[in-house]
Amino acid sequence: MEARDSIRPAAPVRRRPARPARLSRLGPLAAAALACALPGCVDAVTVEQPPPPSALGVNESRALTLEFLRFDARGFAKTLTLDELKAIPRPTLEGIWLLDLDIAALIENALLKVMYMPPAEIAALPPASRNLVGLLNMTPENADLRGTSLEGLLGVGNAVGLPTSKILSDLVGAAGNERLIPVQITAQAVLENLVSTHPNTQRRRGPPNDEHPDGVYPVAPHSIPVTLYDVVTDFAGLAEQFGPAPLDPDPEDPDSPKMHPGFIKAASGVKAALDDFTMTVRVDVNALPYKGVDATRAGVASVNSTPGQIDTLFDFSEPDWLVLDNLARNLSIGELTLAIPESATYLPGGTSREPAPRGDSPVWEQPLWEFEHILARAGELRAAQIEDHCASYGPQGTSTSDFQPVKVCVDDTGWTEISVDDSIVLEEPPPSPSYFWDILLEVAQARLHDGGLDEGEADLEVTLRDVPVGVKTEDLVASIKENLAKDPAVLKEMAIELNDNAAGDADFYLYQPSTESGVAGQRDYLYFVAPDDIRKDAEGARVRDYAYESPGFFADAALAKKVSTTDEIDGDALHEKVEVKPGDTLYFADDEGRRYEIKIGDKPSAHRLSLTLTRIQ
Repeated sequence: MEARDSIRPAAPVRRRPARPARLSRLGPLAAAALACALPGCVDAVTVEQPPPPSALGVNESRALTLEFLRFDARGFAKTLTLDELKAIPRPTLEGIWLLDLDIAALIENALLKVMYMPPAEIAALPPASRNLVGLLNMTPENADLRGTSLEGLLGVGNAVGLPTSKILSDLVGAAGNERLIPVQITAQAVLENLVSTHPNTQRRRGPPNDEHPDGVYPVAPHSIPVTLYDVVTDFAGLAEQFGPAPLDPDPEDPDSPKMHPGFIKAASGVKAALDDFTMTVRVDVNALPYKGVDATRAGVASVNSTPGQIDTLFDFSEPDWLVLDNLARNLSIGELTLAIPESATYLPGGTSREPAPRGDSPVWEQPLWEFEHILARAGELRAAQIEDHCASYGPQGTSTSDFQPVKVCVDDTGWTEISVDDSIVLEEPPPSPSYFWDILLEVAQARLHDGGLDEGEADLEVTLRDVPVGVKTEDLVASIKENLAKDPAVLKEMAIELNDNAAGDADFYLYQPSTESGVAGQRDYLYFVAPDDIRKDAEGARVRDYAYESPGFFADAALAKKVSTTDEIDGDALHEKVEVKPGDTLYFADDEGRRYEIKIGDKPSAHRLSLTLTRIQ
């Protein structure tokens, strides 16, 4: 709790710097709308703010008068340039979620960039990354089986005069020059194991509501959340957001990983918003602030009227309620460095069907994001595409014998067996039965460490240039508008910035329902402030905590009998509110625990209300 009493030597309160009032402290939106509503669009008049009133002592009273005024701006268009958007505090921009961007195409495009990298660029890569290029381009024809149990296939092929590539090709059902693992499958494994396990691709922040009271929302699968901050800063925070990040502890596994390694090490050259980008919002708003009472100062303060209007602020039936001009036509990342860690130890393939359905390889116990686990998952996905079959081979050449001593089988679970008749003499025995992914894992680990790399030295890091994100601008804009229309509360903080007319730190304010509210006649209500009403400083931080222990209005000084409710009026079901008439007496406590009495006085005019505030504790 932050003290607001200047007498107490508490920690300093964060407040906006003092500034002159323009058109009675209107916000930028209100001042523009009102000034242009006057003849000739007159210039705003500047007046100096009076000094703040002194605080009340116990049993001291002060008479105050509140007024309720409306200035309804209908269909008012506010256009913000890129520089103006960048001037909005970062927390506000980060709080405006636009969409969950599916990056499946981005990951696939990145892998294709690796696969088709020019030879000169490949030569400049670190050894492990060079080996990755070879792995992604591995086919039955170019597969290097040296140093693996499949090396025995070379002897099998020689014994019957059959190329090893023919056996591999028949095994996976692929042509000799066709990649063993298609890029789409590799991309899926990377998305599942590396990208989707990152905390920031699993959840994002948003406005608390009944469904998400903690303000935490799930992110769509295979996606990254995109905010307005990302767009106006050309995604400057990609490496920070999707680099190393702490993981939630697993209560059942004290040895579970504490950090996710991340998957983006560096990113630059993203051009989402062009230099002449503009964002235009069209609003229906009462642009004037509500007048209330700051009990600590016993003075009149202004409360921003925007939060209570957020549900009616935008007319989503009009296609131009939001217009985004001059977004980049083809969104791409100029330079992107992807990183994938490898296991510190060698992980052998399994040799048993059990435990089903993956077998006994230790790779499945490793963190999902390690390269070996990603490889095994890619092999599992590829095996699901291989039909249950067997292929038999006999001596090639001029022999007319029906003898077929070599048999290769794979069943619908991916279990693979290569058998050779005992009459065939081999220098190395054929590989033991195993799942298809165990075969792939063994070969890939051998090739990943080519060049003398030891285990733990083959972490992958590849820098790519001009990687397409894979989304059309028009689809991007349509998705943004659809998402914001579903949850306009996301735009609340920006709307407050656009209509920044708060001054002081009110505890409650005067409100008069509209003629459409269903409340008959001109009636006066006192509304107790809610968390959204706490004003912000220039950096977008709340100037004080919402520290009210008993928010609302009461009929007794002990605050035991609450008379205010959150019943809906004009769409507002958030604020504690109570109707008041001359002669009424109410009690409340401010955010520092001081208690006050309110005596409602006469009405000087239809839209004004007098009251006497007395500090009783």
